[in-house]
Amino acid sequence: MPELPEVENFKKYFDGTSLNQKIVAFDCADDRLLKQARDLFSNQLIGKHFESSKRIGKYFFVETNGDPTLVMHFGMTGRLTYYKDQEDRPKFAHIVFEFENGFHLGFENKRKFGWMDLTTSIDSYQKEKKLSDDARDLSWKAFYNALKNRKTFIKPVLLDQKVAAGIGNWMADEILYQAKIHPESKIEAMKEKQLKSIFDAMKKVIETAIEKEAVYADFPQDFLMHNRREDGNCYHTGDDIIKTKVGGRATYISPSWQKKID
Repeated sequence: MPELPEVENFKKYFDGTSLNQKIVAFDCADDRLLKQARDLFSNQLIGKHFESSKRIGKYFFVETNGDPTLVMHFGMTGRLTYYKDQEDRPKFAHIVFEFENGFHLGFENKRKFGWMDLTTSIDSYQKEKKLSDDARDLSWKAFYNALKNRKTFIKPVLLDQKVAAGIGNWMADEILYQAKIHPESKIEAMKEKQLKSIFDAMKKVIETAIEKEAVYADFPQDFLMHNRREDGNCYHTGDDIIKTKVGGRATYISPSWQKKID
């Protein structure tokens, strides 16, 4: 699933191709991918320009020169493709914007878990969805306050978009690996310095993943992503990486490297 770094790349791609473009047509091959009526999208967006974009976690917002702001969520397999000729339309581009310059922006969505919505206020939408500040911008104080009274394992809390918007499953595993903290560590048993190590690891993982454009092969060699599989070995200890479930999510751990705090 696209997480914070992948969606940040989509934002950069969008900004470089589609900003300041006038929309002349809107096509959707499956109305189930729209949170509101297709006619509303057409009426609200055709004739408008995309003026600016903003990402909050896994949500991507595009403001226009009118009232509507477009909201995109990429689901499991969503991505954007900018192309010119109709015959180049990607097979799974179920939603397409046509621009005045003759080019198109396709919202590819193979498994159809992605969707689009419209809003008049990014702030209101963020509050409605109970999103924290984007994890990249999140302050230590806000992070600590969101965790300090929790009584549960650390990994499910990292995945809570009310705590750190944009953190998904692989990122949570990587953050805890970098912090040397076991995902089943109990928050109530952790000291402030241990929570701070998780916060610092979160920032490190985010910035590294963005710098490397979410190309996992380019991540530093001590990142779990290179060995995040059942036959993988811990970079630091050489021991086996173990796959289990924490909070109902597949989780990869180096038990000899990651300390369990309970």
